[in-house]
Amino acid sequence: MSNTVPKAGEHSRAESSKKPEKFYEIAVNGELEEVQDDHLTFEEVVSIAYPVSPGPDTVYTVTFRGAKGRHHEGELAAGESVTVKKKGAAFDVTPTGKS
Repeated sequence: MSNTVPKAGEHSRAESSKKPEKFYEIAVNGELEEVQDDHLTFEEVVSIAYPVSPGPDTVYTVTFRGAKGRHHEGELAAGESVTVKKKGAAFDVTPTGKS
């Protein structure tokens, strides 16, 4: 094993073997977002849509379409998750007051 440092413009074998990071393009409430994981939870989608909660008693309804797998569209409940495609999954997150 040699201890040579790569010359400018060259990459070490470890650097060149790194896989490029994957990103998944989704839309949340009409805004395009990039996420690094194709598996998104209800809580993650809500935090993308509302980084700051509108109020302490707020509950959310999350609907989706364009997902990967058996269920391409539907409603996502707290604690559930969905797998997204590389591009095109869309989520609508609606806050409501607690009843």
